[in-house]
Amino acid sequence: MNPRRWVRTVGVATAASIGYLALGAVPAAAHVEVAGARPNGDGTTTVTFSFDHSCDGSPTTELIVALPGGVSATDTVPPDGWAATIAGDRITFTGPGQETAEVGVTARIVARAGDTLHFPVLQRCADGGAYDWIDITADSERPAPRLIATNAVLAAQPEPSAGSPVAAAGDPDRAQGGGATLRQASAVLIVFVAAAAVAGFVSVRRQ
Repeated sequence: MNPRRWVRTVGVATAASIGYLALGAVPAAAHVEVAGARPNGDGTTTVTFSFDHSCDGSPTTELIVALPGGVSATDTVPPDGWAATIAGDRITFTGPGQETAEVGVTARIVARAGDTLHFPVLQRCADGGAYDWIDITADSERPAPRLIATNAVLAAQPEPSAGSPVAAAGDPDRAQGGGATLRQASAVLIVFVAAAAVAGFVSVRRQ
């Protein structure tokens, strides 16, 4: 083969491959995410969620946002023509259907600066299709929207006095030595116990 023709063929094939990979990455990159967090100056913050796709051409008609621990909703900011309801730690936005939109939740956020807060979201479409954005792993196929807490978005908390038990003991949930919190360790233990129980049940059924 002519060297020039071979180089041209390889170049075209490489460009085609890159184009295919780029197109294939689009659906994975499109998801519901936190578009912004605006402190309101009264101890609340408005967290905005956005979506830039729907279900294979069918418009989005509902978003259900789950609030993590320490976050309590006080108000909502639905798009024009949409409605929103707050039921405990669930906020439901419903509308006539859109391919792209932003919804807002005004909330008090009690956490530590630097904490990562995950907001699992269920996205439903007009044709009955749905996406569940619930995975807390950032690079997963269906990541939950997340917000890294900063002092600006946190609700003001009273400082403990120097002689109070809280000030003396520090954080009661945190194990000594700067490791994971006791609550986190308990959660991990529960997961392992549940996994072991399931494994044992499967083993018995197979016998």
